[in-house]
Amino acid sequence: MQVIMPEISHGNSRRRIIPPLLFGVLFGLLFLFADLGIWWSLTGFATSLIILALFTKGKTGKVDRSTPIVADAANTAARNSAALRAMMVDGIEEPLILIAPDRTVMDANSAAKALFGGKLVGQDVSLHVRHPAILGALADTKDKALQHRVEVTLTGIFERIYAVTLSRVSAPAPASDLGTGGIRPASKAENFYIVLSMHDITQMKKIERMRADFVANASHELRTPLSSLIGFLETLDGPARDDKQAQRRFLGIMHEEALRMVRLIDDLLSLSRIEIDKHVQPRDKVDIPALLSVVVRSLEPLSSGRQMDVMLDLPESVPPVRGDMDQLRQVMQNLLSNALKYGHEGTTVTIKVSLLDRLPGSAAQAGLAIAVIDKGPGISAQHIPRLTERFYRIDTARSRQLGGTGLGLAIVKHIMGRHRGRLDIDSNVGKGTTVTISLPLYENAGSKGPSIQ
Repeated sequence: MQVIMPEISHGNSRRRIIPPLLFGVLFGLLFLFADLGIWWSLTGFATSLIILALFTKGKTGKVDRSTPIVADAANTAARNSAALRAMMVDGIEEPLILIAPDRTVMDANSAAKALFGGKLVGQDVSLHVRHPAILGALADTKDKALQHRVEVTLTGIFERIYAVTLSRVSAPAPASDLGTGGIRPASKAENFYIVLSMHDITQMKKIERMRADFVANASHELRTPLSSLIGFLETLDGPARDDKQAQRRFLGIMHEEALRMVRLIDDLLSLSRIEIDKHVQPRDKVDIPALLSVVVRSLEPLSSGRQMDVMLDLPESVPPVRGDMDQLRQVMQNLLSNALKYGHEGTTVTIKVSLLDRLPGSAAQAGLAIAVIDKGPGISAQHIPRLTERFYRIDTARSRQLGGTGLGLAIVKHIMGRHRGRLDIDSNVGKGTTVTISLPLYENAGSKGPSIQ
Protein backbone atom coordinates (compact mmCIF):
# COMPACT_ATOMS: atom_id res chain seq x y z
CA MET A 1 0.00 0.00 0.00
CA GLN A 2 1.35 3.47 -0.91
CA VAL A 3 0.87 6.49 1.28
CA ILE A 4 0.57 9.72 -0.78
CA MET A 5 2.06 12.73 0.97
CA PRO A 6 1.54 16.36 -0.24
CA GLU A 7 4.48 18.11 -1.79
CA ILE A 8 4.84 21.86 -2.25
CA SER A 9 6.96 23.26 -5.01
CA HIS A 10 9.93 24.70 -3.12
CA GLY A 11 10.99 27.32 -5.72
CA ASN A 12 7.58 28.94 -6.04
CA SER A 13 6.90 28.73 -2.31
CA ARG A 14 10.14 30.49 -1.44
CA ARG A 15 9.32 33.41 -3.69
CA ARG A 16 5.82 33.65 -2.22
CA ILE A 17 6.92 33.54 1.41
CA ILE A 18 9.75 36.11 1.43
CA PRO A 19 7.71 39.35 0.84
CA PRO A 20 5.10 38.83 3.58
CA LEU A 21 7.78 37.61 5.96
CA LEU A 22 9.82 40.81 5.50
CA PHE A 23 6.63 42.83 5.88
CA GLY A 24 5.87 41.12 9.22
CA VAL A 25 9.35 41.72 10.57
CA LEU A 26 9.32 45.41 9.60
CA PHE A 27 5.82 45.79 11.04
CA GLY A 28 7.00 44.38 14.37
CA LEU A 29 10.09 46.64 14.47
CA LEU A 30 7.89 49.67 13.76
CA PHE A 31 5.81 49.00 16.84
CA LEU A 32 8.95 48.45 18.90
CA PHE A 33 10.70 51.70 17.85
CA ALA A 34 7.44 53.63 18.19
CA ASP A 35 7.81 52.90 21.89
CA LEU A 36 4.56 50.94 22.01
CA GLY A 37 6.12 48.11 24.03
CA ILE A 38 7.24 44.59 23.45
CA TRP A 39 3.74 43.15 23.48
CA TRP A 40 2.65 45.32 20.57
CA SER A 41 5.76 44.25 18.70
CA LEU A 42 4.97 40.55 19.20
CA THR A 43 1.37 41.20 18.19
CA GLY A 44 2.57 42.79 14.99
CA PHE A 45 4.85 39.87 14.21
CA ALA A 46 2.03 37.37 14.84
CA THR A 47 -0.23 39.36 12.56
CA SER A 48 2.44 39.08 9.86
CA LEU A 49 2.44 35.28 10.24
CA ILE A 50 -1.35 35.19 9.79
CA ILE A 51 -1.00 37.31 6.67
CA LEU A 52 1.72 34.92 5.51
CA ALA A 53 -0.60 31.92 5.89
CA LEU A 54 -3.46 33.65 4.08
CA PHE A 55 -1.14 34.91 1.37
CA THR A 56 0.37 31.46 0.77
CA LYS A 57 -3.02 29.76 0.65
CA GLY A 58 -4.42 32.34 -1.66
CA LYS A 59 -1.56 32.00 -4.09
CA THR A 60 -1.37 28.25 -4.17
CA GLY A 61 -5.08 27.45 -4.02
CA LYS A 62 -4.71 23.78 -3.04
CA VAL A 63 -1.79 21.62 -2.09
CA ASP A 64 0.09 20.02 -5.01
CA ARG A 65 -0.38 16.25 -4.81
CA SER A 66 1.03 15.32 -8.17
CA THR A 67 4.16 13.48 -6.89
CA PRO A 68 3.61 10.33 -4.74
CA ILE A 69 6.03 9.43 -1.96
CA VAL A 70 6.14 5.78 -0.92
CA ALA A 71 6.15 5.49 2.83
CA ASP A 72 8.75 3.54 4.77
CA ALA A 73 6.03 1.07 5.72
CA ALA A 74 5.60 0.03 2.09
CA ASN A 75 9.33 -0.49 1.65
CA THR A 76 9.45 -2.54 4.82
CA ALA A 77 6.51 -4.67 3.62
CA ALA A 78 8.28 -5.32 0.33
CA ARG A 79 11.44 -6.39 2.13
CA ASN A 80 9.44 -8.65 4.45
CA SER A 81 7.63 -10.20 1.48
CA ALA A 82 10.95 -11.08 -0.19
CA ALA A 83 12.21 -12.59 3.07
CA LEU A 84 9.05 -14.65 3.44
CA ARG A 85 9.39 -15.94 -0.12
CA ALA A 86 13.00 -16.93 0.59
CA MET A 87 11.93 -18.71 3.77
CA MET A 88 9.16 -20.51 1.90
CA VAL A 89 11.56 -21.78 -0.79
CA ASP A 90 14.07 -22.81 1.85
CA GLY A 91 11.37 -24.79 3.66
CA ILE A 92 10.51 -26.92 0.61
CA GLU A 93 11.63 -30.51 1.13
CA GLU A 94 12.63 -31.00 -2.51
CA PRO A 95 16.05 -29.70 -3.67
CA LEU A 96 15.91 -26.41 -5.64
CA ILE A 97 18.91 -24.79 -7.34
CA LEU A 98 19.09 -21.47 -9.24
CA ILE A 99 21.81 -21.56 -11.95
CA ALA A 100 23.20 -18.68 -14.00
CA PRO A 101 23.88 -19.02 -17.77
CA ASP A 102 27.59 -19.60 -17.02
CA ARG A 103 26.55 -22.58 -14.77
CA THR A 104 27.33 -20.72 -11.54
CA VAL A 105 24.98 -21.63 -8.70
CA MET A 106 23.26 -18.40 -7.68
CA ASP A 107 21.19 -19.85 -4.84
CA ALA A 108 20.02 -23.16 -3.39
CA ASN A 109 17.61 -24.19 -0.66
CA SER A 110 18.48 -26.27 2.40
CA ALA A 111 17.44 -29.57 0.78
CA ALA A 112 19.83 -28.99 -2.14
CA LYS A 113 22.68 -28.07 0.20
CA ALA A 114 22.04 -31.20 2.26
CA LEU A 115 22.15 -33.34 -0.87
CA PHE A 116 25.09 -31.74 -2.71
CA GLY A 117 27.00 -29.93 0.04
CA GLY A 118 26.81 -26.63 1.89
CA LYS A 119 29.38 -24.88 -0.37
CA LEU A 120 27.21 -25.23 -3.45
CA VAL A 121 26.37 -21.53 -3.88
CA GLY A 122 28.84 -19.44 -5.87
CA GLN A 123 30.54 -22.39 -7.57
CA ASP A 124 30.13 -24.16 -10.89
CA VAL A 125 27.26 -26.59 -10.62
CA SER A 126 29.33 -29.43 -12.13
CA LEU A 127 31.62 -29.40 -9.09
CA HIS A 128 28.77 -30.76 -6.98
CA VAL A 129 26.16 -32.17 -9.38
CA ARG A 130 28.20 -34.70 -11.35
CA HIS A 131 25.51 -36.91 -12.86
CA PRO A 132 26.00 -36.84 -16.67
CA ALA A 133 22.26 -36.95 -17.40
CA ILE A 134 21.64 -33.82 -15.29
CA LEU A 135 24.59 -31.95 -16.85
CA GLY A 136 23.44 -32.94 -20.35
CA ALA A 137 19.92 -31.73 -19.63
CA LEU A 138 21.38 -28.48 -18.27
CA ALA A 139 23.24 -27.90 -21.53
CA ASP A 140 20.11 -28.61 -23.57
CA THR A 141 18.03 -26.25 -21.45
CA LYS A 142 20.65 -23.51 -21.72
CA ASP A 143 20.95 -23.76 -25.51
CA LYS A 144 17.44 -24.44 -26.78
CA ALA A 145 14.83 -26.07 -24.53
CA LEU A 146 12.66 -24.10 -22.15
CA GLN A 147 12.20 -27.18 -19.97
CA HIS A 148 13.87 -30.56 -19.74
CA ARG A 149 13.05 -33.60 -17.59
CA VAL A 150 15.28 -36.55 -16.75
CA GLU A 151 15.11 -39.45 -14.30
CA VAL A 152 18.32 -40.22 -12.44
CA THR A 153 19.54 -42.59 -9.74
CA LEU A 154 21.92 -41.18 -7.12
CA THR A 155 24.01 -43.70 -5.26
CA GLY A 156 25.20 -43.34 -1.69
CA ILE A 157 24.41 -45.00 1.61
CA PHE A 158 20.91 -45.49 0.22
CA GLU A 159 20.07 -45.46 -3.47
CA ARG A 160 17.57 -42.74 -4.35
CA ILE A 161 15.70 -42.12 -7.60
CA TYR A 162 14.88 -38.53 -8.60
CA ALA A 163 12.77 -36.93 -11.32
CA VAL A 164 14.83 -33.85 -12.25
CA THR A 165 13.24 -30.86 -13.99
CA LEU A 166 15.31 -27.99 -15.46
CA SER A 167 13.33 -24.88 -16.42
CA ARG A 168 14.64 -21.79 -18.19
CA VAL A 169 13.17 -18.59 -16.75
CA SER A 170 13.72 -14.99 -17.87
CA ALA A 171 15.53 -12.65 -15.51
CA PRO A 172 14.19 -9.12 -14.89
CA ALA A 173 15.77 -6.68 -17.34
CA PRO A 174 17.70 -3.64 -16.02
CA ALA A 175 15.98 -0.31 -16.63
CA SER A 176 18.80 0.73 -19.00
CA ASP A 177 17.98 -2.24 -21.26
CA LEU A 178 14.34 -1.25 -21.70
CA GLY A 179 13.18 0.94 -24.53
CA THR A 180 10.12 3.12 -24.89
CA GLY A 181 7.09 1.73 -23.11
CA GLY A 182 9.19 -0.76 -21.09
CA ILE A 183 9.86 -2.99 -24.12
CA ARG A 184 13.28 -4.61 -24.47
CA PRO A 185 14.94 -3.70 -27.81
CA ALA A 186 15.63 -6.61 -30.17
CA SER A 187 19.34 -5.90 -30.03
CA LYS A 188 19.54 -6.70 -26.32
CA ALA A 189 20.28 -10.37 -25.52
CA GLU A 190 17.76 -12.05 -23.26
CA ASN A 191 18.94 -12.64 -19.68
CA PHE A 192 17.82 -15.90 -18.05
CA TYR A 193 18.38 -18.32 -15.21
CA ILE A 194 17.86 -22.06 -14.99
CA VAL A 195 15.87 -23.53 -12.10
CA LEU A 196 16.79 -27.12 -11.24
CA SER A 197 14.22 -28.97 -9.14
CA MET A 198 14.38 -32.58 -7.94
CA HIS A 199 11.48 -34.78 -6.86
CA ASP A 200 12.23 -37.98 -4.94
CA ILE A 201 10.31 -40.83 -6.62
CA THR A 202 12.10 -43.71 -4.87
CA GLN A 203 9.01 -44.84 -2.98
CA MET A 204 6.82 -44.56 -6.08
CA LYS A 205 9.26 -46.70 -8.09
CA LYS A 206 9.38 -49.23 -5.28
CA ILE A 207 5.58 -49.49 -5.29
CA GLU A 208 5.60 -49.91 -9.07
CA ARG A 209 8.12 -52.75 -8.80
CA MET A 210 6.11 -54.37 -6.02
CA ARG A 211 2.95 -54.13 -8.12
CA ALA A 212 4.70 -55.66 -11.13
CA ASP A 213 6.20 -58.42 -8.98
CA PHE A 214 2.82 -59.09 -7.42
CA VAL A 215 1.10 -59.47 -10.79
CA ALA A 216 3.90 -61.73 -12.03
CA ASN A 217 3.85 -63.89 -8.87
CA ALA A 218 0.07 -64.13 -8.78
CA SER A 219 -0.01 -65.12 -12.45
CA HIS A 220 2.66 -67.75 -11.83
CA GLU A 221 0.90 -69.13 -8.77
CA LEU A 222 -2.34 -69.52 -10.74
CA ARG A 223 -0.70 -70.80 -13.91
CA THR A 224 1.07 -73.68 -12.16
CA PRO A 225 -2.05 -75.50 -10.88
CA LEU A 226 -3.91 -74.69 -14.10
CA SER A 227 -1.11 -76.29 -16.14
CA SER A 228 -1.30 -79.37 -13.91
CA LEU A 229 -5.06 -79.60 -14.40
CA ILE A 230 -4.74 -79.32 -18.17
CA GLY A 231 -2.02 -81.99 -18.22
CA PHE A 232 -4.04 -84.44 -16.12
CA LEU A 233 -7.16 -83.84 -18.23
CA GLU A 234 -5.20 -84.62 -21.39
CA THR A 235 -3.82 -87.77 -19.76
CA LEU A 236 -7.25 -88.91 -18.63
CA ASP A 237 -8.57 -88.34 -22.12
CA GLY A 238 -5.66 -90.24 -23.67
CA PRO A 239 -3.39 -92.93 -22.21
CA ALA A 240 -5.28 -93.25 -18.89
CA ARG A 241 -8.74 -93.41 -20.42
CA ASP A 242 -9.22 -97.05 -19.39
CA ASP A 243 -6.91 -97.08 -16.36
CA LYS A 244 -9.23 -96.83 -13.33
CA GLN A 245 -6.39 -96.76 -10.78
CA ALA A 246 -4.59 -93.93 -12.61
CA GLN A 247 -7.85 -92.04 -12.94
CA ARG A 248 -8.44 -92.12 -9.19
CA ARG A 249 -4.89 -90.95 -8.48
CA PHE A 250 -5.05 -88.19 -11.09
CA LEU A 251 -8.46 -87.01 -9.91
CA GLY A 252 -7.10 -86.74 -6.36
CA ILE A 253 -4.20 -84.59 -7.54
CA MET A 254 -6.52 -82.45 -9.65
CA HIS A 255 -8.74 -81.90 -6.60
CA GLU A 256 -5.74 -80.71 -4.55
CA GLU A 257 -4.63 -78.34 -7.31
CA ALA A 258 -8.14 -76.91 -7.59
CA LEU A 259 -8.26 -76.36 -3.82
CA ARG A 260 -4.88 -74.66 -4.01
CA MET A 261 -6.26 -72.19 -6.56
CA VAL A 262 -9.28 -71.56 -4.35
CA ARG A 263 -7.02 -70.83 -1.35
CA LEU A 264 -4.90 -68.48 -3.42
CA ILE A 265 -7.91 -66.56 -4.72
CA ASP A 266 -9.40 -66.40 -1.22
CA ASP A 267 -6.15 -64.98 0.17
CA LEU A 268 -5.90 -62.43 -2.63
CA LEU A 269 -9.46 -61.29 -2.02
CA SER A 270 -8.87 -61.17 1.73
CA LEU A 271 -5.74 -59.06 1.25
CA SER A 272 -7.64 -56.69 -1.04
CA ARG A 273 -10.44 -56.23 1.50
CA ILE A 274 -7.95 -55.55 4.28
CA GLU A 275 -6.16 -52.90 2.22
CA ILE A 276 -9.45 -51.14 1.45
CA ASP A 277 -10.18 -50.70 5.20
CA LYS A 278 -6.58 -50.27 6.38
CA HIS A 279 -7.16 -46.63 7.45
CA VAL A 280 -10.21 -47.49 9.58
CA GLN A 281 -9.27 -48.85 12.99
CA PRO A 282 -11.69 -51.55 14.25
CA ARG A 283 -13.61 -50.77 17.44
CA ASP A 284 -15.21 -54.09 18.32
CA LYS A 285 -14.69 -55.82 21.65
CA VAL A 286 -12.95 -59.18 21.19
CA ASP A 287 -12.54 -61.84 23.89
CA ILE A 288 -9.08 -63.34 23.26
CA PRO A 289 -9.39 -66.58 25.33
CA ALA A 290 -12.65 -67.44 23.54
CA LEU A 291 -11.12 -66.63 20.16
CA LEU A 292 -8.06 -68.82 20.83
CA SER A 293 -10.27 -71.75 21.88
CA VAL A 294 -12.19 -71.53 18.60
CA VAL A 295 -8.96 -71.42 16.55
CA VAL A 296 -7.39 -74.37 18.38
CA ARG A 297 -10.52 -76.51 17.87
CA SER A 298 -10.64 -75.63 14.16
CA LEU A 299 -7.06 -76.85 13.67
CA GLU A 300 -7.35 -80.07 15.69
CA PRO A 301 -7.29 -82.25 12.52
CA LEU A 302 -3.93 -80.72 11.53
CA SER A 303 -2.40 -81.02 15.01
CA SER A 304 -3.61 -84.58 15.58
CA GLY A 305 -2.44 -85.63 12.11
CA ARG A 306 1.13 -84.62 13.06
CA GLN A 307 0.85 -85.85 16.70
CA MET A 308 1.35 -82.31 17.97
CA ASP A 309 -0.19 -80.60 20.99
CA VAL A 310 -1.28 -76.98 21.39
CA MET A 311 -0.89 -75.47 24.87
CA LEU A 312 -2.56 -72.22 25.93
CA ASP A 313 -0.60 -70.16 28.47
CA LEU A 314 -3.01 -67.49 29.72
CA PRO A 315 -2.96 -65.16 32.76
CA GLU A 316 -5.79 -65.40 35.27
CA SER A 317 -7.54 -62.34 33.86
CA VAL A 318 -7.31 -61.39 30.19
CA PRO A 319 -8.91 -58.04 29.28
CA PRO A 320 -10.62 -57.76 25.89
CA VAL A 321 -8.86 -56.12 22.97
CA ARG A 322 -10.18 -53.69 20.38
CA GLY A 323 -10.31 -55.25 16.95
CA ASP A 324 -12.16 -57.00 14.16
CA MET A 325 -13.30 -60.44 15.31
CA ASP A 326 -13.05 -62.20 11.93
CA GLN A 327 -9.69 -60.67 11.03
CA LEU A 328 -8.12 -61.56 14.38
CA ARG A 329 -9.37 -65.11 13.98
CA GLN A 330 -7.72 -65.19 10.55
CA VAL A 331 -4.47 -63.93 12.07
CA MET A 332 -4.38 -66.62 14.74
CA GLN A 333 -5.34 -69.36 12.25
CA ASN A 334 -2.47 -68.34 9.96
CA LEU A 335 0.08 -68.20 12.78
CA LEU A 336 -1.01 -71.45 14.43
CA SER A 337 -1.28 -73.36 11.15
CA ASN A 338 2.26 -72.23 10.22
CA ALA A 339 3.56 -73.45 13.57
CA LEU A 340 1.82 -76.82 13.13
CA LYS A 341 3.01 -77.24 9.54
CA TYR A 342 6.65 -76.23 10.02
CA GLY A 343 7.24 -77.36 13.62
CA HIS A 344 8.81 -80.76 14.27
CA GLU A 345 6.30 -83.58 14.34
CA GLY A 346 5.36 -84.72 17.84
CA THR A 347 6.30 -81.41 19.52
CA THR A 348 4.17 -78.86 21.37
CA VAL A 349 3.13 -75.45 20.09
CA THR A 350 2.59 -72.88 22.85
CA ILE A 351 0.30 -69.86 22.63
CA LYS A 352 1.32 -67.42 25.37
CA VAL A 353 -0.75 -64.35 26.26
CA SER A 354 0.72 -61.56 28.38
CA LEU A 355 -0.30 -58.03 29.40
CA LEU A 356 1.69 -55.02 28.23
CA ASP A 357 1.94 -51.82 30.26
CA ARG A 358 2.83 -49.98 27.07
CA LEU A 359 2.07 -51.06 23.53
CA PRO A 360 5.23 -51.04 21.35
CA GLY A 361 5.36 -47.81 19.40
CA SER A 362 2.85 -45.96 21.59
CA ALA A 363 3.37 -43.39 24.33
CA ALA A 364 1.37 -44.94 27.17
CA GLN A 365 -1.34 -47.18 25.68
CA ALA A 366 -1.69 -50.57 27.34
CA GLY A 367 -1.93 -53.68 25.21
CA LEU A 368 -1.98 -57.44 24.97
CA ALA A 369 0.76 -59.65 23.45
CA ILE A 370 -0.01 -63.06 21.92
CA ALA A 371 3.03 -65.21 21.08
CA VAL A 372 2.92 -68.44 19.05
CA ILE A 373 6.01 -70.54 19.89
CA ASP A 374 7.00 -73.63 17.92
CA LYS A 375 9.88 -76.10 18.10
CA GLY A 376 10.87 -76.32 14.50
CA PRO A 377 14.01 -75.92 12.37
CA GLY A 378 14.01 -72.13 12.79
CA ILE A 379 14.58 -69.42 10.22
CA SER A 380 17.86 -67.80 9.21
CA ALA A 381 18.15 -64.11 10.11
CA GLN A 382 18.57 -63.11 6.45
CA HIS A 383 15.05 -64.33 5.63
CA ILE A 384 13.17 -62.73 8.53
CA PRO A 385 12.86 -59.16 7.09
CA ARG A 386 11.25 -60.56 3.92
CA LEU A 387 8.82 -63.03 5.47
CA THR A 388 5.91 -60.59 5.24
CA GLU A 389 6.43 -59.92 1.52
CA ARG A 390 3.78 -61.32 -0.77
CA PHE A 391 4.62 -64.75 -2.21
CA TYR A 392 7.97 -64.85 -0.42
CA ARG A 393 8.91 -68.39 0.58
CA ILE A 394 12.04 -69.84 2.12
CA ASP A 395 11.37 -73.31 0.69
CA THR A 396 8.98 -72.92 -2.25
CA ALA A 397 8.50 -76.63 -2.93
CA ARG A 398 7.75 -77.49 0.70
CA SER A 399 5.41 -74.53 1.09
CA ARG A 400 3.36 -75.60 -1.92
CA GLN A 401 3.38 -79.18 -0.73
CA LEU A 402 1.94 -78.05 2.60
CA GLY A 403 -0.75 -75.99 0.88
CA GLY A 404 0.76 -72.55 1.49
CA THR A 405 0.02 -69.61 -0.81
CA GLY A 406 2.87 -67.33 0.27
CA LEU A 407 0.39 -64.69 1.45
CA GLY A 408 -0.26 -65.75 5.06
CA LEU A 409 2.20 -63.45 6.85
CA ALA A 410 1.48 -60.62 4.41
CA ILE A 411 -2.16 -60.83 5.48
CA VAL A 412 -1.14 -60.87 9.16
CA LYS A 413 1.03 -57.78 8.66
CA HIS A 414 -1.75 -55.80 6.98
CA ILE A 415 -4.31 -56.78 9.62
CA MET A 416 -1.93 -55.67 12.37
CA GLY A 417 -1.47 -52.37 10.56
CA ARG A 418 -5.21 -51.80 10.48
CA HIS A 419 -5.50 -52.68 14.20
CA ARG A 420 -2.65 -50.27 15.08
CA GLY A 421 -0.84 -53.31 16.42
CA ARG A 422 2.56 -54.85 15.82
CA LEU A 423 4.04 -58.05 14.38
CA ASP A 424 7.40 -59.36 15.60
CA ILE A 425 9.25 -62.48 14.44
CA ASP A 426 12.13 -64.02 16.40
CA SER A 427 13.79 -67.26 15.38
CA ASN A 428 16.81 -69.38 16.24
CA VAL A 429 18.03 -71.94 13.73
CA GLY A 430 17.64 -75.43 15.20
CA LYS A 431 15.49 -74.27 18.13
CA GLY A 432 12.28 -72.80 16.76
CA THR A 433 10.38 -69.64 15.94
CA THR A 434 8.32 -67.19 18.01
CA VAL A 435 5.81 -64.95 16.26
CA THR A 436 4.26 -62.26 18.47
CA ILE A 437 1.39 -59.90 17.78
CA SER A 438 0.57 -56.91 20.01
CA LEU A 439 -2.92 -55.40 20.17
CA PRO A 440 -4.44 -52.37 21.96
CA LEU A 441 -6.82 -53.07 24.83
CA TYR A 442 -10.51 -52.33 24.51
CA GLU A 443 -10.82 -49.00 26.34
CA ASN A 444 -14.47 -48.00 25.86
CA ALA A 445 -16.20 -50.63 27.98
CA GLY A 446 -19.57 -48.92 27.56
CA SER A 447 -19.68 -49.60 23.80
CA LYS A 448 -21.22 -52.82 22.67
CA GLY A 449 -19.65 -54.88 19.91
CA PRO A 450 -19.63 -58.45 18.68
CA SER A 451 -17.83 -61.00 20.80
CA ILE A 452 -16.86 -64.65 20.40
CA GLN A 453 -18.33 -67.25 22.67
